[in-house]
Formats: sequence, structure tokens, C-alpha cells
Amino acid sequence: MDKSSFLMVERGNPYERGDIIPLTSKMIILGRKGKQWDPDISFDNVFVSRKHAALLYKNGRFFIKDLNSKHGTFVNQERLAPNGERPLQNADSVALAGDLIVLSFSILSMDETMDITPLMKQMAVVEAPGGVKLDPFKQELVFGEDVYAFSEKEYKCMEMLIHHKGQFVSKEQLKLEVWPERSYSIGEIPDVSAEELNALIYRVRKKTRHILSIESIRGKGYILHSKD
Repeated sequence: MDKSSFLMVERGNPYERGDIIPLTSKMIILGRKGKQWDPDISFDNVFVSRKHAALLYKNGRFFIKDLNSKHGTFVNQERLAPNGERPLQNADSVALAGDLIVLSFSILSMDETMDITPLMKQMAVVEAPGGVKLDPFKQELVFGEDVYAFSEKEYKCMEMLIHHKGQFVSKEQLKLEVWPERSYSIGEIPDVSAEELNALIYRVRKKTRHILSIESIRGKGYILHSKD
């Protein structure tokens, strides 16, 4: 194994977006922890099978294999056949259970290792409507020279509202985006109290009050506006 390979987390509790998971073994099991089972890479999501998928290093490269998972293993949005496998290439997207767990596979030559952090940070910054920039790795919003930092759930909430700027976002949509770990079946609205959601919106409003306005649609959802 003369390459440094890793997974970069885009979505997947308990990891935060941007976390790096080095791949240092020839067989790595991805799944969900049980009372008598602890996979090599574990995710807190009921749609992830105990033994969901495996990363296998052979013939000088990594392959991903579905382990007959209930909700599927996907590479670049294509579902593998049950117990099927395919080789991974640099920048391939790997998803478990639809898009509830999303990872990016990367291969980095050893002489490039020192430059990976600034490179990832540069790639992470995303232009958003209204002249703001979103940095999912730092969980920050940048507007001009001002930087606004958020917790993981605050960032998910703010990110969704910004990407739907001027559009109605229902409370159900926000719950699904911010609290996916609380769903127990596909499409089920997470069990989130009104107090929790209101507190989250309050914190996001407070942090962005000088540049953004979050309009409440009573009992239904929210619309984000820019402050001119």
C-alpha cells in the first residue's frame, strides 16, 4: 500500500462534515454498531446495516463491496448489486442507505500529503446566493470580511435556508436535514420538539441578524431573506 488513501465525510453521524478517515487495513467493514458488534467504521443511523459494506485492498487498489445491506451501497449514485463490488477511483462518491451516509474516496501520493489540508479547505468553500460563501469543513459562513461560525446542526439549518433563499422551507424539511439520525424509517419525520427547532432557529437568527433575516410562516416553516 504505497498510497495514502482515505475517506472524507460529507454526511454521516457521529462524524462531522470534513472529517478524514484513513484507510490503513486491507479489509475495512463499514456498518452500524451493535451490542456484540463494532465495525471498523461505524455510523449512527438505523438505515445502515450492522455489516453494510467492506473496503477491500487487493491488486494495488481499493474495492468496495456491498455486504447484502438492506438499503444499499452506492458508488457515484449507482447502486451495487447485493454482495457486488467494484474498484474505487480517486474522488468517487460512496453512499450508504441512499444518501444518508455520504463519503468521498481519495488517493493521495505521499509527497502530496503536506498540501492536502489547504487544498481541501480551498475546495470546500462554496459560493452561495446573496454574495455569501459557505465553508462546510469549518462550518462557517463568510460575508465580505466577516466570518460567522456555527455548530454542526446550526450550519445544516443555515445552509439549507441559504440554498433555498427566498423560498419556503417547511419545518419537516429542516427536521429531515438537521436531525436525520432520529428517523426510524425512510421518509419518516424525525422526532424533534417544537422547542428544539425554535431554539435552533433562534441561535441561527442571532448569529446572522446583521446580514440575514429568517421569516417565520406560522406553524409551517421559514423563508430566508438577505438584508440590504
